[in-house]
Amino acid sequence: MTVAAESEPLPAFWLRGAQLMHQQCWCWGQDVRRSDGNLLLEYGFERSRPAAEVPGSSRYLLGRDEARIVLWGFGAGYVAEGLGGIYVNRYCFVPRWMGEFAPIESVWCAEELASLRRPFTRCEIRRSRRLLQSLMRWIAGYEEWVERKCGNEYRGRTLKGWNRTSIPANQMATEWRLLARHVEEPPPERHI
Repeated sequence: MTVAAESEPLPAFWLRGAQLMHQQCWCWGQDVRRSDGNLLLEYGFERSRPAAEVPGSSRYLLGRDEARIVLWGFGAGYVAEGLGGIYVNRYCFVPRWMGEFAPIESVWCAEELASLRRPFTRCEIRRSRRLLQSLMRWIAGYEEWVERKCGNEYRGRTLKGWNRTSIPANQMATEWRLLARHVEEPPPERHI
């Protein structure tokens, strides 16, 4: 891997992923607040809130097959048995390596994950790419489920309240699937 110059822009893949992730986190927040009921709970997530004396936000946890997905207002975590886990911040799409025993069930705020590093070894990079692909495919599937459950106008309505929409509502699932097919090696650290 060649090291990018200081002035070299972040590759288009990572920029597009960052736009999608920021928008997706907004959408999950709207799904939680939906007047007809919390969509994340309907999908099967379990909600946990931090104790009154613990700073942080609600956490949504879903166990699927041999994977666990965790959603917070500040990002998402994806852990798969035998592969390890990654954390993807809402504002910086580049995955952070959580290792084999990712403690996602005890995290309440982004600061608790601030010390996570980028995948470093070839094995970590390969695994994090597979985990990121799985997370993106899961998000695409979730968006398809939302459309089936709520109709194709629902996501468009949720995005009307957000002035940063970068991906049309009806293309979100497709964009996630396209990105999942072409996961690149993470960019140099200085871009993160």
